[in-house]
Amino acid sequence: MLFLAACARPMPTCTDGRQNGRESDVDCGGGECRRCELARACETPSDCESGACRQHVCASPKPSCAGDAGCAVECLRNSDCTSGACVDGVCVGPCGPPLSVCGAGCVDLRQDPQSCGTCGRACAPNERCENAVCVLRCPLGTSPCGDGPSLRCLDLGNDVRHCGGCMNECRLGERCVAGNCRRECESFQVQCGGDCATTMTDVFNCGGCAPPCDPGELCSMGTCQLACSPPALACDAGPACVDPRFDPFNCGGCGIACPPVPNARPICAFGACRRSECNAGFADCNGLPGDGCEAELAVDPLNCGLCGRSCFGTNCMNGGCP
Repeated sequence: MLFLAACARPMPTCTDGRQNGRESDVDCGGGECRRCELARACETPSDCESGACRQHVCASPKPSCAGDAGCAVECLRNSDCTSGACVDGVCVGPCGPPLSVCGAGCVDLRQDPQSCGTCGRACAPNERCENAVCVLRCPLGTSPCGDGPSLRCLDLGNDVRHCGGCMNECRLGERCVAGNCRRECESFQVQCGGDCATTMTDVFNCGGCAPPCDPGELCSMGTCQLACSPPALACDAGPACVDPRFDPFNCGGCGIACPPVPNARPICAFGACRRSECNAGFADCNGLPGDGCEAELAVDPLNCGLCGRSCFGTNCMNGGCP
């Protein structure tokens, strides 16, 4: 009996200023003394006032991990957690960051199209998941334009309403070429930079866009030369040969300019003044050459939306009768 007494573990006093008995730190822990403060030594979460023992040190408590619903904050072994993982006395999920538990698997909510931002939130077939948000997926060569339901994929290289950028609309009479608004040229003209050039007679674009003719030369039939070749004429308007068949300022002869045409451009066609196609939104409904494209189809009650459609005394709005 004396031998057993000598080998027995001494009882803790919890107030003697020494670690003895079952104490995990001096005068605390072990289930027989008060619980230990933060940063004191521990063996189990019950040794600590915070209820959290990590790496044998009392620590601040952690909330339950995402995806491990129903698991307590602290644990002693893996079997204490529904996730099956107990690390430093705290249940953790089975997926490492940046993955999250969704159903029976691990997914990246930042880019998973079936769980975008949160489990089960699927993106539409024409969308992709970027930074946890479903965004429109546009085919190569197109870009998204618009907001909400109006969001669409557009080719900014040739869309006159979105030329080179969303909502960058070209002016009337312009077209969109490679993302730049350019004037619509007639069939006998060539686009040179931002202007339309008549390369048969233009001294600055003779035979093609640049270089210009030498000083003293004229451009006749697309060739730089010292005199004009028929049917080109040398007129007093400038140092160039003009083609009276197609020059609206010398139509049929030198100095015969075609008059302005409302809502269209004057052109010369084989020596006779004509007009170009009507500007967008206008039409020539009466067939009279003097007033050009006189009908504004969006508001004309006699030609509402198209020539001859009458609103019978009511107003025409946006090309439609009430």
